[in-house]
Amino acid sequence: MRNTQVKDLMTDHPVLVTPKTTLKEAAAKMRDIDCGILPIGTEDKLKGIITDRDIVTRAVAKGKDISKELVKDYMTEEVFSCNEHDTLEDAADKMRIHRVSRLVVKNKAGKVVGILSFGGILRKDADAGEVANIVKHATHMRAI
Repeated sequence: MRNTQVKDLMTDHPVLVTPKTTLKEAAAKMRDIDCGILPIGTEDKLKGIITDRDIVTRAVAKGKDISKELVKDYMTEEVFSCNEHDTLEDAADKMRIHRVSRLVVKNKAGKVVGILSFGGILRKDADAGEVANIVKHATHMRAI
C-alpha cells in the first residue's frame, strides 16, 4: 500500500444529489448503492455532503419527516477533499488533520471523481504492516 494512490482504492463515480433532494430520497440512494455519504451539487461545483449519520442525528432523532425535509437543511457545507493522485498516507494525514473518516476525491481539473473512506482503505487486501502504516498516518500514532 506504500505509495498507493487514492484512485486505486477510492469508490469512483459517486452519486451526487441536489440540495433540493429530500432526506428520504438521499437515504434511499445510499441504501441502493450501499454507501453512507453523498456529495451535493455537481461534479464541477460541490455544495456540501450529507451522510447517513447526518440524516439520523439531525433529522430522524428529532422527529422530522424525512419525506419533506431537504438535504440543503441538513448537509455539511465544509467538505474536505484530496486528489486522486495523492498517496494513501497523504489522504490519511488529511483525515486525521480534519478529524474525518471520508474524503471527496477530485481530479486535476477539480471535478469530483470519487470518495475515499478510512474503512474502505482497511477493507482492501493489505498485510498488517501496510494497514499499520495507514493507521499511523490517520491517528498520528507510532505503529507497533
